[in-house]
Amino acid sequence: MIESAAIQSKMFLQADGFYEDCSQALFLIDRSGRILAGNALTALSLGISLEQLLKSNVKELVKNGLYKYSYALDAIRLKKTVSGIISTNTGVCFTSVSTPLIDSNGEVYLVITTSSPKQSLEVLKINRSKSTEKYQLVKSVDPYEDVPSQSLVVAESIAMKRILKVCDQVARSECKVLLFGESGTGKEVLTKYIHDKSMRAKQPFISVNCAAIPESLFESEFFGHEKGSFTGASEQKKGLLELADNGTLFLDEISEMPLDLQAKLLRVLENPEIRRIGGTKSFQVNFRLICATNRDLSKMVEKGTFRKDLYYRINVIPVHIPPLRKRRLDILGLSRKFLFDFNRKYDKNTQLNSIHLKQLLNHNWPGNIRELKNHIERMVIIDEGYEVIEGKARSDDFLIDFDYLDFLNKDNWPTLNEFLREVEFQYIQKVLSFCNGKKNLAADVLGIYRTVLYKKLKDNELTDNIS
Repeated sequence: MIESAAIQSKMFLQADGFYEDCSQALFLIDRSGRILAGNALTALSLGISLEQLLKSNVKELVKNGLYKYSYALDAIRLKKTVSGIISTNTGVCFTSVSTPLIDSNGEVYLVITTSSPKQSLEVLKINRSKSTEKYQLVKSVDPYEDVPSQSLVVAESIAMKRILKVCDQVARSECKVLLFGESGTGKEVLTKYIHDKSMRAKQPFISVNCAAIPESLFESEFFGHEKGSFTGASEQKKGLLELADNGTLFLDEISEMPLDLQAKLLRVLENPEIRRIGGTKSFQVNFRLICATNRDLSKMVEKGTFRKDLYYRINVIPVHIPPLRKRRLDILGLSRKFLFDFNRKYDKNTQLNSIHLKQLLNHNWPGNIRELKNHIERMVIIDEGYEVIEGKARSDDFLIDFDYLDFLNKDNWPTLNEFLREVEFQYIQKVLSFCNGKKNLAADVLGIYRTVLYKKLKDNELTDNIS
C-alpha cells in the first residue's frame, strides 16, 4: 500500500509539472529518505544533476555535506510539519517547509518539501552547452517577501507556467489580449502581470468591471463629460478611456457591455479618438486594451448579444485560464502565499498541517482563487478548522454540549462506562462531520487506526439496535 501511494504521488507531481524549473526547490521522499521526485532547482542548489538527485537518499546528501540539516527527516521523525532555514554546499540559503503525509496506521509514508530562496542570497542557474554544464550565480528573491499581492502570480502547475510564458511574450508587444476563465481564476492579477512586464509599466493601469456599471452611466464613465452637458454634470469629468491614455485599459466582464457602447468602443479601437459628452473637441488616446470574460463570447456572437466585429477585434491573443480544481499544485502555492500575507496582516503565526493540506487538495473550489483566499483569511482570523500548533485540531472545535446527550433525559443516571461511551461516540460524530465524513481524515484527527474507528462505529450501531 505504501509503495502504491508513493507511485501515485509521483505520478501526480509529474502530471502537474513538479519537475519543471520554478521559483521553489521541490522534492518528495519516502519514509526511508529515498528521493522519489524533485525539480531542477533542487539539484542545482546542491551542485548535482537532476538524474543524480533522483538516485539519492536525503540521509546520504546530509552525510556527504551537500547541505547541513534535513527538515524532511525531522518531519518523518516528529510526524508533523517542520520548517526552518537551510544552507547548501553551493552557498544557497532556503526557507524550507517539510510536510508529512500519514497513512491509516499513523505512519509517515511520504514527505513533500518546498524551499524558497531567501532574499538577496545567491542561487544557481544552469547554462547548458553541448559538452559541458556551466553554473553561474544570479540574484534571486523570495517570491513571498515584500511583494504586493496584486502583482504576484503563483505558478506551480504546468498549466500556469505555460500561461506565464505566453504572457511574457505578449507583454513585449502591443497586441490585444482576451482572457477566458471562470470567475475568481485571477484574470485581473494576470492582466496586471502583463502590464508590469510591458513598456507601459510606469503608465496608468485602469481596471473596469463592466458588470458593475449601470447601463445609463456607461457612456459617461467611458468617454467622460463636460460641465453642464446633462442634469447633474456640475463639473468636467475625464472618462476611463482618457485616464488610460499611454497605459493599459482592462475591461473585465466585457460580455456585460451594452451593444450600443460596443459599437462606440469598436470605433475608438479603429480610430483612437474620443470626444467627451457635451464636448466639441476630439483628441487622440493611446492605450493597450486587455479584456476578460467568464462567458463564451463566440456563442454570444451567434445569438447576437455581442458584436462579431468587436469580438474579432479584441480576440487577438486568447488566453484560457483553467479553474483552480484543474491545477492542484497552485492550490498549495496560493495557500502558502495567502497564509504569509494574512499572518503578516493580522500578526499571527498560523501554518498549514498535513491534514488541512489534504482538505485543500480534495476541495473543488467552485469560487476558485477568491474562495481559497477567503478560506485562508478566515482560518487565520478565527482559527477555523485545524489549528497549526503541533499539527493538531483545536479542542474547542469539538466541544460537546452535555445538556443534549440523550441519556440525561432518562430517569436513571448512566454508569461511568455508559457515560464515557456516549461522550466518545458524540466526539467521533463531531470529528466525522468536521472531516466531511472521510474516515481516513477522522482517524488521523482522533489519533487511532482506521480499523479501530470502524469497530467503534459498528459497536455503537449494535448498541443502538439492542436498546
